[in-house]
Amino acid sequence: MARPVLAQNPAPGTGDDPGAEIFLPRMLVPAIQDNQVKRHYALLIKLRLFKRADVDKVRASMDRLQNAFVFDLNDVAAYGDNFDRERAKRRLTASAVRVLGSDDIIEEIVFERVLERRIGN
Repeated sequence: MARPVLAQNPAPGTGDDPGAEIFLPRMLVPAIQDNQVKRHYALLIKLRLFKRADVDKVRASMDRLQNAFVFDLNDVAAYGDNFDRERAKRRLTASAVRVLGSDDIIEEIVFERVLERRIGN
């Protein structure tokens, strides 16, 4: 599994800690409807952290975090004809809180890119 990348330009945080950004490896998610793959989504996701000090904690939990994200993204992709970024963001945020054990680590989950490839007609 590819290692998440820490962004060079940290996001603005609070107080003396400037925060940080972590780019996840690109994720490919199939949209399965009626037992068929209808399309694929290629996602580039960035996590904005409140504090740079939490980077190691997020990296230590990255396998569990990505596993939870894949489950959530597969579920979101299965509904509708478009990828619902807001629904996905809510699901991923809830999973991140559950995996990391705190809601004050990840400030925001950003979908940098969502590319769609339709299959068939």
